[in-house]
Amino acid sequence: MAPILSKEKLPQKLRPEDAAKVVVQKARPFLDSLLKIVEVSIQTGGVVVDEAKTAMNNVGHWVDQCMHSSAQLLQALCCIDLEKFTRGPEKPALHSQLPVMFVIGLLVMMYSAFVFAYLPAAGLALNSQVSLVFHAFVFLTLASFAQAARTDPGNIPPGPEWRDRSRPPRKTHEQKRFSEEPRWCRKSEAFKPDRAHFCRAMNRVVLRMDHHCPWLGNTVGWANHKYFYLFLAYTSAACSLLGMNVLELLLHATLPALTTFLLIGTEALTFLLTSILVPFLLFHTWLIVRNMTTIEFCASFAKTQDEKPYDNPYDVGIFRNVSAVLGASPLVWHPPACLGQGV
Repeated sequence: MAPILSKEKLPQKLRPEDAAKVVVQKARPFLDSLLKIVEVSIQTGGVVVDEAKTAMNNVGHWVDQCMHSSAQLLQALCCIDLEKFTRGPEKPALHSQLPVMFVIGLLVMMYSAFVFAYLPAAGLALNSQVSLVFHAFVFLTLASFAQAARTDPGNIPPGPEWRDRSRPPRKTHEQKRFSEEPRWCRKSEAFKPDRAHFCRAMNRVVLRMDHHCPWLGNTVGWANHKYFYLFLAYTSAACSLLGMNVLELLLHATLPALTTFLLIGTEALTFLLTSILVPFLLFHTWLIVRNMTTIEFCASFAKTQDEKPYDNPYDVGIFRNVSAVLGASPLVWHPPACLGQGV
């Protein structure tokens, strides 16, 4: 016989309100532990963010010290004055176009070595993947070089507001080093906009002047700084691509003597160019990230030597610093076309 349950042991049917209360009571310990975990995570996350910011500041300070030490070593070994070097020669020589022709000659040599020596030796077609990538880099290099060489870097805006010495323009904030007067250029007979300097090679004031580049035959300033930087980047990329592929071919293939001789010469040339261009590219990348020009770097370098802290007033954050030179959106950073916003 089946046991007969008493009324006390029969399960009672709970009302919905009571069932909800039971569920809440059972879930409360779990919710309390979950809230504690979230609270601890938020506190730990704040500590981690603070530590990350401190670490980034330490890394940035270390990078700044490396750049200043490298500049000091360059001045000592090469016996040059960076401040005078960036302003350009007072009287450009008649053969000032020779560096430009030298750069074009190097590019022609690299292209000829790739097309007429490397591709046949590697058994690759002109429309192969490596060839297309190299040709893209060469095209972007030439386009950036042409844009940087032919673009005017920028001049003092026209109008009487910049040329009336008794009424300084309100748009300027920078002052002379040893006085609180606005920066008046005696040679141009006009006020200098902020970050503008007199270029001895061009014999006029250049906006946001970085330096005079003899390899471009032009001064790098506000309107062509992006093209100059892209020229460095694409030339470094083309040299690195050619050097790595030629080195791999020399190590893994048996080639005729004449082809081997040409490829060894090509490898030596690309190694020399890469060893010069890559450090220069890294230096200008650091300048763009810090929103500094080479002239401003020289000023900070001089103050660092005098043990005086340098506060860069134009540093507005990494993204805005890069956008000031390369463009408002990352989509327009790569083509040698759109200008930056300027700061």
